[in-house]
Amino acid sequence: MSDNILNIKGLQYCSPFFVICLRLYLLIRMVLRNCFCATLIIVAALAASSCRKAEKVTGICLHNSSIDYQKRWAIESNTIDVYNAKKKLVSSAVTHPNGYFEINADFTYYIYSDPAPAKGKWEINKNCQFVLNPRTSKERDFEVIQLSNDSLVLRQSSGSTVITQKYKAFKCPSLASLRFRWDMVFTMQSRYAVDTVFKSERVPETGYLKLNADASYNVVLTTNSTPQTPPPMITGTWGITNPGCALVLDKNKPNEKSYEIQKLTADSLVIWRKDTTAKLNLLRHYIVHK
Repeated sequence: MSDNILNIKGLQYCSPFFVICLRLYLLIRMVLRNCFCATLIIVAALAASSCRKAEKVTGICLHNSSIDYQKRWAIESNTIDVYNAKKKLVSSAVTHPNGYFEINADFTYYIYSDPAPAKGKWEINKNCQFVLNPRTSKERDFEVIQLSNDSLVLRQSSGSTVITQKYKAFKCPSLASLRFRWDMVFTMQSRYAVDTVFKSERVPETGYLKLNADASYNVVLTTNSTPQTPPPMITGTWGITNPGCALVLDKNKPNEKSYEIQKLTADSLVIWRKDTTAKLNLLRHYIVHK
């Protein structure tokens, strides 16, 4: 409706009050008509969008990723959420395991975590899911929820249970961060066979591991000692492998031992080693000497 409709012939002969009321009525009518048309357009757009086919959300597709995810990721947390039939959350539990998750370019992976490590193959399927052990009885499919240079978040759904695993970029420890006396607290050990890892056992131990600035080390283990026979001190050399970031004692010697560093903070150290002679996985926990 144009503004000319408000200039009706003959209004000059009417009272000013009547003219004002008439023009106000026509103006309100024009505004309401325009609003009704706009409403019809919005409703039509919503109806059209509701008819579109729903698309499956698959998270981030690693096929198209420009971020290097094929590297070592430190384990940050695991969250297990359980829902009921109405999709309502009934329980949630968060754990903070030690260790790391390594994704290799040759489509192999390694998980070094308590109580025992795991390894296998990985791939990305046609649904852009990150798959561990594809086409085997141990297959696990994950949605990639988040990926950056510093973080990786994977999510697995199984029935009413949703598992979210968070990782952060692994940083190789420096020599300076390890140059302390570390007092032993306990060891988690588990026997293993060809394709089986048995339940872990907590073994209280005392003693210490001292890593010196001159690349020498001192180890005292008092597990089997008595007051009459004090524990002997073992000495040798130490370092960090590159690549690999493992703690190595007595490198290139017959008694060489290599430990995966699973956790390192300002006051704690957790290292892991597979004893192939005794068939034991050993996870040693230390605290810095006060």
